Amino acid sequence: MIKVAICDDENRIASQIENLILSICMKENIIVDTDVFYCGKSLEKEIVNGTMYDLIYFDIQMKDGDGITTAKSIRRMDENVILIYVSGYDSYVMELFRLDVFAFIKKPIDPKLFTDVFLDACRKIGNKKFYFIYHYKNNEYKIPCIDILYFESRGHKINIHTRNGAVEVFNGKLSDTQTQISRGKIPFLRTHQSFLVNYHHIKSRSKTDVTLTTGTRLPISEDRQKTFGEQYSKLLGDEVHI
Repeated sequence: MIKVAICDDENRIASQIENLILSICMKENIIVDTDVFYCGKSLEKEIVNGTMYDLIYFDIQMKDGDGITTAKSIRRMDENVILIYVSGYDSYVMELFRLDVFAFIKKPIDPKLFTDVFLDACRKIGNKKFYFIYHYKNNEYKIPCIDILYFESRGHKINIHTRNGAVEVFNGKLSDTQTQISRGKIPFLRTHQSFLVNYHHIKSRSKTDVTLTTGTRLPISEDRQKTFGEQYSKLLGDEVHI
């Protein structure tokens, strides 16, 4: 899922941006969650309270402060969030470069340009390394999700099998791990009560098991075959077929 914030003090423009995003995501089968803010201070407060966004749309000039000041503050809290400005003012371009702004879209909004920029941003978001964070024996650890082959539940412990052959461990439930990992950008599929598998590392599948890129075979339990098959087929539908 991609989480998007829209910050514009014009209700009409904010609604236009949100509707364009929802329309694109429906057409492209992208899961999105949008929040709309009408001033920079409310957006900044939301981020201070712990909400993380993948993509933020700003106006430059707003009645209650300006988008550049808000972006500078947000950049100090999150250096990875993608920033896109939608504005009728283009005299701030040099300032925007310093903030590592992804794109500038001039008002009135051209829907074709908006779509192209949004899809480019989605591709960048999808290519980033996202981390799975866990705690064990009073220490916090993080692993890039793309490096995880699968999670394995063993009693009250979870084993993380990685593509370099290492196995990390932490205390927890696989259902909780599934909920946590579902907030990321890399899909993990539950094949069994004991296994949660990275879709990108599945080399092949049959009705009863999956074979990973490492050659490891994991079972698909009978009660999960239908759900797994539907989820896998949906993800496979976005791939290139030869």
